[in-house]
Amino acid sequence: MKKNNFYLAAITMAFVFASCEKNPETITTLVDFEDVKLNSDSISNTSGFVSGNFTFNINNGAFWNGGIVCSAKYDTITSGYENQYSSIAASGAFKSKHFAVVYSPGSIVCPTSINGEYSIKSVIVTNSTYAYLDMKKGSAFGKKFASGDWFKVIIKGFKAKVQTSSVDVFLADFRNGKSDILKTWQKVDISTLGQIDSVAFNFDSSDKSGSWLNTPAYVCIDNIEFTQTISTK
Repeated sequence: MKKNNFYLAAITMAFVFASCEKNPETITTLVDFEDVKLNSDSISNTSGFVSGNFTFNINNGAFWNGGIVCSAKYDTITSGYENQYSSIAASGAFKSKHFAVVYSPGSIVCPTSINGEYSIKSVIVTNSTYAYLDMKKGSAFGKKFASGDWFKVIIKGFKAKVQTSSVDVFLADFRNGKSDILKTWQKVDISTLGQIDSVAFNFDSSDKSGSWLNTPAYVCIDNIEFTQTISTK
């Protein structure tokens, strides 16, 4: 009987200790850019910005060097570089006001945290008006897309400056009988990037002069979903 009582007490104590340990908590942050202050030209100041505590960089202080700008510009008609901040979808995702425009190369840096690791789940993308009309009609620099052509954004995850993985997202695809140029917001699963502390955006296209892209290297992004797992012991 005493032996059974000892085992019962041991099991009870193990249950008590186990019940005191809480499961890790997952916090989700949806970056939708609605918290970003825009200037009189309906864009963020072109020196980078912060949204949801995540940093969106401009390279060397000028957007023409690459980076990310927050925008509320919806001109779907005007062709060319002067309309580089507009979304062809004529709004942010889900008809929101703000979205971001990435010009290659662009990057996002996660906030520094001692509480847990960040991962990225998804992002919603569409073409900029500049890139869309260039592929749709052609221009002095880029060709009108035809059979076999394609344009994609390459989204890369990094942890301590080491690439974790990458995801290719086709913004135009004229391969295998298709003739698609993305004009609406499309949600993309990028959870395979895993745990990251930064995300980079690069581009590639079938329309090149050597290694230089003739297709305008832009994408519009919105509603980026990050998660952070925090130990609650």
